[in-house]
Amino acid sequence: MRRLMVLHAVERHPGWQALRDLDEALAVAEEPRQASAAAARAHPDARVADAYAALVRALIAEDRADPASALAAAVLEEGNALGGLERPPQGLRAAAAADVESLQRAVRRDWHADAARLADASLPPLKQLAPEPPSGAWESGVAALAAALLSEPAEAVLEWLLDRFREHGTGAPARYGALRWRGGGLEGIAHAAAVDGELLVGVDDQLGRLYTNTEALLAGAPAHNALLYGPRGSGKSTAVRSLLPRYQERGLRLVELPGEALERLPEVVERLRRHPQRFVLYVDDLSFEHGDRRYHPLKTLLEGSLSARPGNVVLYATSNRRHLLRERFSERPAAGEDDDVHAWDTHNERLALADRFGLTITFPSASQREYLHIVEVLAGHAGVQAPDLVQRAVRFADWGNGYSGRTARQFIDAVLQERAAGRA
Repeated sequence: MRRLMVLHAVERHPGWQALRDLDEALAVAEEPRQASAAAARAHPDARVADAYAALVRALIAEDRADPASALAAAVLEEGNALGGLERPPQGLRAAAAADVESLQRAVRRDWHADAARLADASLPPLKQLAPEPPSGAWESGVAALAAALLSEPAEAVLEWLLDRFREHGTGAPARYGALRWRGGGLEGIAHAAAVDGELLVGVDDQLGRLYTNTEALLAGAPAHNALLYGPRGSGKSTAVRSLLPRYQERGLRLVELPGEALERLPEVVERLRRHPQRFVLYVDDLSFEHGDRRYHPLKTLLEGSLSARPGNVVLYATSNRRHLLRERFSERPAAGEDDDVHAWDTHNERLALADRFGLTITFPSASQREYLHIVEVLAGHAGVQAPDLVQRAVRFADWGNGYSGRTARQFIDAVLQERAAGRA
């Protein structure tokens, strides 16, 4: 099997690696005299059977019924140089067409017949090795590409791929609505903790402002970077997570960015620039200690630099601190004790970081009345009924974390737990 040039990321997938190993085993079995010394140590027939078994295991592990669907999924999920290009240069197009032909040779070969003949054994066919995948746009694309690889000319398959990449992009954002930045790249989150915005009670104004800004992003209009500020448990993070089920089908992607990755912020933004989707970079519980230098890349993104922020990216951060930087009286500049001639300017620059967000949304603390209203709504949604629900909810908050939306959710979970154990 020939090495791929443009779609080379496919080679990382277990299905491709297993096919390559089986191809080598078949070649050794066909011409044992030309086998290398290392390969000749194993019996050729046994090596073919082992390689075939490894291929079956790889397809099952990937939940793919056959080699065609496995390689089609790998092509659509992995990034490549064709993403974001309206018209690929002729040389790049020719290299991509050669890769498509290589993929077609791989999926059209009768691996089962060749392996059964050379292994001199009864082997299961490479079909129906996994159940039918769930319906959806992603799996429909995989099925369409698999069918095209098996039946269409290479040029027609390449045109289909180019159209697909222009509309959906490449890599993890083409498949997943929720992603995280990890290890220098984007990683899809298969089971995102999405939240129904209808269950957020008492923050209608806050949600309205957040949704309006997000809709501007989706429409290609100027959208603000947003700071969601308020006490713990007030619904800030839940509000951001509620964006995904509401807007994913319209092209929104939520990218979780851990605080320690803020220094990589310029790299993350540039990585997202070429994708057709709209991205919300999500930083939870944003704050900085004295002397923390991570705020510099954030300041650059908020204020702008020679490299313009792309129109498809905004930053949404949540914080318990309005000014983001922890400040102690002992750390304030004092005359004669700081080498910085303009120490107060430097100090105020750090404190003013929050002011550089175009949109600040304040989430208030919940009163007992508001807390009980949230409990009532969540209880109705969960089908929880009890004559002493109010008294138990108040007692739960007083003994626990106080009045907040988070405490209300924890209380309902506790009631459901008691019900499951037969104690309620």
